[in-house]
Amino acid sequence: MFSSALIIMLVGMGFVFVFLGIQVIITLLAAKVGSKYAYLLPEPEKKKPAAAAPKSPAAGDTEIAAVIAAALKQAGKLPL
Repeated sequence: MFSSALIIMLVGMGFVFVFLGIQVIITLLAAKVGSKYAYLLPEPEKKKPAAAAPKSPAAGDTEIAAVIAAALKQAGKLPL
């Protein structure tokens, strides 16, 4: 019983090893063919990001200060 299990294990591992070897070879061949004919599929043009209007730091600071003030005001109302 143990010997048949060992044989099945070795056959299975051998099958997986051979299959993975074939898969590596096919992948390498596909990469070579793909690089040979890559000029047929040009890469799309990269879109330039639109120039966003710079946000003034003062506007952001006032928003943050308002949030901090509201949090401090609410914290004063909480029971200790």
